[in-house]
Amino acid sequence: MDVSKQLAKIRAFYRDELTDMQFYRKLSERVSDERLRTELSRLASVEEKHSKFWKDFLDRNGISTTHIKPRNLKIRLLLIFHIILGTGITVKLMEHGEVETVAKYRSFADVPQENKKFKTDIEGIIDDEIEHEDIFSYSLEENEKLVSRNRDIVYGMSDGLVEVLAALAGLTALITDHYYIALGGLVVAISGAISMSVGAYLSADTESKYRISMVKRHAILKNQSDDLQKIKSINKGSTISARNVGVFYIIGAAIPIIPYIFLLPYYALAVSAALVFFVQGFSNAIVALTMNMTVFREATKAAFLALLAAAASFAVAYMFHIFLHISIL
Repeated sequence: MDVSKQLAKIRAFYRDELTDMQFYRKLSERVSDERLRTELSRLASVEEKHSKFWKDFLDRNGISTTHIKPRNLKIRLLLIFHIILGTGITVKLMEHGEVETVAKYRSFADVPQENKKFKTDIEGIIDDEIEHEDIFSYSLEENEKLVSRNRDIVYGMSDGLVEVLAALAGLTALITDHYYIALGGLVVAISGAISMSVGAYLSADTESKYRISMVKRHAILKNQSDDLQKIKSINKGSTISARNVGVFYIIGAAIPIIPYIFLLPYYALAVSAALVFFVQGFSNAIVALTMNMTVFREATKAAFLALLAAAASFAVAYMFHIFLHISIL
């Protein structure tokens, strides 16, 4: 590997380790779970050790590190995500980052190194990064309800965005009054929220019944009485899931509807499509994180599919307008 490229990579490694160290320290001050707080503090110490390893290497090679600072913007954004989305999703963000870090270090370690000790030290760092997975797995188990709630929120909002934008696009090809289009979108939003809530309730209710049967089965096998508190908590999950999906479907639906209140139809459609593109991409990025999928690809695909659905709806309605002469003034 070219020496200048190697040093550039090592500078990036050093900055990344500084960033992770600072973030873990700040996050440890915000979580309530005592075990997770302790583990995050330990991770911060491990990242500090890694950053010192890269700093020492740069110093030995005459590269100044005084100007290399943590990525403070990344730290602030992750802490904002923690406030909005909770520990479960934030941990998924960090887990995704750790996997990428391991891949970069392995790629770097595979390059022939003259100093065998240097390569061995890098492999030790890789082992440390892999060990972080155990901490993240524990955190996600402790935040299962939070992760489930966030998924309901994202799915509800995503469906509201796509379905209502498609409906508005179709209405735009047929109706000239933007207020009537907004009203039509509102009707679609309300009916969609009801149907989505019912669907979410039935799906969650089926899962809840299965989980309750497993709890009762475990109690029988262990010759214990039923865990009534756990059963009650599982039963409540169906209602909570339906409420989250319905409420956030309406919130998602409101995003493409609002421009129609203030703008003429085609201007409103352009603004709505842009808003849905960005919000849909962001919401599906969160889903991708929770499911260990490629974030950028999944977010981009979901955003473009939302626009494709709107374009198809507009095209069909416009053909009705052209060939059947259907329009509403």
